[in-house]
This record gives sequence, C-alpha cells and structure tokens, in this order.
Amino acid sequence: MFSYLGGKKFQSKWIGSYIPISKKYVEPFGGAFWVYFQNGIEFDKNVYNDYNVYLANIFYCARNKTNQFQKELLKHEAQNKDLFEKFKSELVPLDYKVELGDVEKAAKYIYIELNTYSGLRIEKAQFVDLKGKYKSKYTQFCEKVCHPRWQYKLQTITDIQHQSYQNCIIDHDSTDTFFYVDPPYFQKESYYTKDFSQAEHKRLAKQLKSIKGKFILSYYEFDKLEQWFPKDQYTWKEREFNKQNSSKKVNTDKGKEIIVMNF
Repeated sequence: MFSYLGGKKFQSKWIGSYIPISKKYVEPFGGAFWVYFQNGIEFDKNVYNDYNVYLANIFYCARNKTNQFQKELLKHEAQNKDLFEKFKSELVPLDYKVELGDVEKAAKYIYIELNTYSGLRIEKAQFVDLKGKYKSKYTQFCEKVCHPRWQYKLQTITDIQHQSYQNCIIDHDSTDTFFYVDPPYFQKESYYTKDFSQAEHKRLAKQLKSIKGKFILSYYEFDKLEQWFPKDQYTWKEREFNKQNSSKKVNTDKGKEIIVMNF
C-alpha cells in the first residue's frame, strides 16, 4: 500500500509467480505487504506480522477503522515540514506503548514515512520537499485507504500481529502453511526500526530449515547465503533490477534479488 525500505513493490509479481497453493499465507516480516497486495493470492487464512508495532497498527486501522483513519489522514496537509518535525518529535523515542487501533498514531507515523525516504527509522528521517512537482505519496495513500481494490485485500487479512518473527513462525507453522520471509537487508540492518543483528540472520536460517511449512526467502546476494542454503538442497531463483537512487535522474545501477525456496 505504501513505499517502505526493502518493500517488494517492483518484484512482487515475480515472487508471487512461485508461491505454492496452501491453506495459510504468513509474512513474519510484513513491512508494506506488497507481495500479498500485488498478487491474486487466495488462502483460507492470511497473516500479517511485523515487529514494528507502528506498521502493524497502520494495517489494523486501515482494515478495522477505515473511515475514521481516512478522516484523520485528511486533517493533515500532504507536504508540510513543520508538521513533519512535530509528528517526529511526538513519536520519537519509540519506546511507549502503542495499541492496535490507535488511529492518531497510525496517521502520524505514515505521515513521516511517506514524506521521507522510504522506510528509514523515523529518528533518522529527513523531510523530502517535492516542491509541488509530483503527487505526494501521502496523498496517494489517503486515496488508497478507502479504494475498493485495497479494501478488498485488507479485509481478507485474517490476522494482524505484532510479535517477533520467531514466535510468528512457531505459532503458524504447519504442513498447510506458506511463509514469505523478507528480513532486513544483510548488513543494512541499522536502517530498520528494530536492529536485526547479523547473528539473527543465521538464527532465522536455522529456524527456516526446521519448519514443516513451505517458504520463499528474499535476500540480496551475500557470501554466507549459499553456506546457509546450499544450492543442491534448496531452489534458488535470481532477478536483476534497477536500484533506486534519488541522486540520479537516470538509474543505471543494477541489483540482484534472490529468492530461496524449500520446495
């Protein structure tokens, strides 16, 4: 529904083409949930989880308090640096309790996220002034919240959760479960709201190797990935893509998206 660091908006159709038929769809690192939203996925149960309670709260409010949430969003001018700094000062530090369903905090958090570079930790966020040249991401999001297409997908999310990825996988693992796993970028962990240590990547790999369900794991290429998931034991697929770079008008930098599957 919105831009977020590591979001798979432009890779979601490609990733979705490999998703197997299952009864339950789960994302332990839900983020912006692009793979789910961009594909005609039909499961009996669909689970969004993210350790960042602010993200989980946005999806909860968009699904359960749609009109109230949109009304709160529309109170704010789409691009206003003073408002951006005010909301940022109110939400940092991120150590106070946020209940799912808190419409005001959801609106303030998404305001910050959509007026900075996608998905940066909000304490590091800097206001990006579009100078009226483009339709703001915030305006686009306000329009999406009540749009029938997005509401249909939101209403098919059966569970919106805020817990660790470990507990999410444990709670939902079964032979009928499919997990799409998109952890923080390796060696880019500090950009995210919750620090995700490099040792955590190894623990995640170990846990995925032991599950009953099927998974697709997204990563960029790095030296330990094949050590953890040998190509003779797991299915690998690769795809090149253009890296986003705000300092360049023409984007020629290439990256490589890798997905690893246990089926």
